[in-house]
Amino acid sequence: MSAGTPPVAAAGIPPRFAEAFGDWTPQAIVFDCDGLLLDTESVWQLAEDRVVAAHGAVLEVTDAALLHGSTLEAAAELIARRCGQDEQVVRADLVREFDGELAAGIRTLPGAAEILGLAGAKVPLGCASNSWLEALEGKLRLGGLREHFTVLEASDTVEHPKPAPDMYAAAARALGAEPSRVLAFEDSGTGAQAARDAGLRLIAVPTGGHPAPPADLALTALTDPDLAAWIASW
Repeated sequence: MSAGTPPVAAAGIPPRFAEAFGDWTPQAIVFDCDGLLLDTESVWQLAEDRVVAAHGAVLEVTDAALLHGSTLEAAAELIARRCGQDEQVVRADLVREFDGELAAGIRTLPGAAEILGLAGAKVPLGCASNSWLEALEGKLRLGGLREHFTVLEASDTVEHPKPAPDMYAAAARALGAEPSRVLAFEDSGTGAQAARDAGLRLIAVPTGGHPAPPADLALTALTDPDLAAWIASW
């Protein structure tokens, strides 16, 4: 190899991954679920829109960012506040509408199964979601992805859900790795903040129409061939 050849190129690491991570590789990975692995964001949006319309809630411009990646409880509280209705009633309506939409099936997002298979052959995987644990289990099974994960963390397994760092810190501990040696994949600013504040490295794969949150590297999709090449180089 000549003196001018970057050593990372010889190792087969795509340049932008080498620039973002150098020779760092994870000891474990924690994936978000909704909007990253499974197309539940569109399902949730349908359910949310129906509940907002049914209760006559008038949302503010900034509410969309607050609702993206939020917990069921946070969404119910905000919608209830905007329409002056009981929060528990709004929450029950959200659950009913969401469960009804999920009953029709759930779509695995492009590249999700393939990347989980590649990454899971290298390091242990966890999933961290602002869903409640029972719902997270159900969605992953419905989408055919549950088998890839050894650790699940949800809004009811930690004291504070995303954007607090609790969930990612707990997942790293359960996977037996220091947070600084764990990689997170997130699509929302809420989840990205949680991962960064817990000390994890981060790849952002934003949902269509949403800006990429601050991260070590941002991709447009899990199907990015450089991602598979980077994982293969570990």
